[in-house]
Amino acid sequence: MIQKTIIVGGGMAGLSCAIRLLEAGQDFLLVTQSLGGRIMYSETAGVNYGAYFVMGNYTHARRLLARGKRINPLKACFHKSETERYGVLSLHTLRLLPEFIRLLLAMMEFSSHYAAFKQRCLVMPLKQALEADPYMQEIYTQPAPQFVRQKRYPRAAADFVSMFSYGCTGASLDSLTTLDFLNVSMGLIVPIHNLIFNHQAMAQRLGDHLVTDSILGIEKQAGMYILKGSSGSLYQAENVVLATPASGTQELLGLKHIRAATSIYVHHLRGELKPAYRKYEINLFPSTSEIMLTARQSDGTFLVYSRVKGANLNRVCDRFEPLAKVDWEKAMYVHGNAFMEQQAGEALYVAGDHNGLGLEPAAISGIYAAGQIIQKATGSQPA
Repeated sequence: MIQKTIIVGGGMAGLSCAIRLLEAGQDFLLVTQSLGGRIMYSETAGVNYGAYFVMGNYTHARRLLARGKRINPLKACFHKSETERYGVLSLHTLRLLPEFIRLLLAMMEFSSHYAAFKQRCLVMPLKQALEADPYMQEIYTQPAPQFVRQKRYPRAAADFVSMFSYGCTGASLDSLTTLDFLNVSMGLIVPIHNLIFNHQAMAQRLGDHLVTDSILGIEKQAGMYILKGSSGSLYQAENVVLATPASGTQELLGLKHIRAATSIYVHHLRGELKPAYRKYEINLFPSTSEIMLTARQSDGTFLVYSRVKGANLNRVCDRFEPLAKVDWEKAMYVHGNAFMEQQAGEALYVAGDHNGLGLEPAAISGIYAAGQIIQKATGSQPA
């Protein structure tokens, strides 16, 4: 059977595209190996093993997620070394108050530009959206340390913001672009909540539009796209949206260059953290540490994130019992400036956070792809 559109990948980008097409009454098939992708929420444990939170400014991503417990920044501790640690409300913060004022002003400036930028990305290609605002175009490739020096908050960045961004991405400040750094840093100034993703409800909403399979190859014949599934099934469509992780899209399209990814390993444990860490809901560490963060869960268990597969958990635990472990060998595509075009061919679209970090950019890219398909089918401009 020939489909109007096939979406490959059921993460935030693929789901956002699918829901937009569903709302517009368009024919499509969503083919995915794992519904949710990097959103790996366990209903049984009530724990996120992948994407961990949603920010208050995640307008589009939040449509597919429920908000859980609010993450209180006042219950976080920043560990600069084995012996030096401080909270958000501390003498250390007060000493850096002038820098924090400059940081807040820089974030307010970014927030204003970013809100308009997101709206443009819904209806125009990313490159065009960047070109419409010189500020956004500059920070898209600018190294984050350069921005920090320009805005004059180096110690606040080193002692606070960089630890938060490292805990979220597994990447050091030096390896991030300004856009990615500022995007993730918004979590320090806007409300953030644990996310909840209802797999069953989403599957029911998609109904017959959802197929569990993985796509091994794609080719075009006589104006139609033919996709081969690992199940042996062949899928045909007029339009294709590749909403797979960047490495999967690279393989399917034979791309030479993509952003390189960080690795993140998530450990769900029952036990006891060391005294220096146990009284805080969240502990954050510098990028020199193989442990990125610890996060206490509502049932008293805790998550430990590391950038090293064989990380020594005794570094932060007095005792522990492993409950689960999830390895994200390619977690966040944040290294380098390689750009992935959103249209890889006629009626062939690419969606995901390949060019910009986070759930919200991924959602927007999926909505953009859906808008192009709807516009072609109906002749109307995407809303």
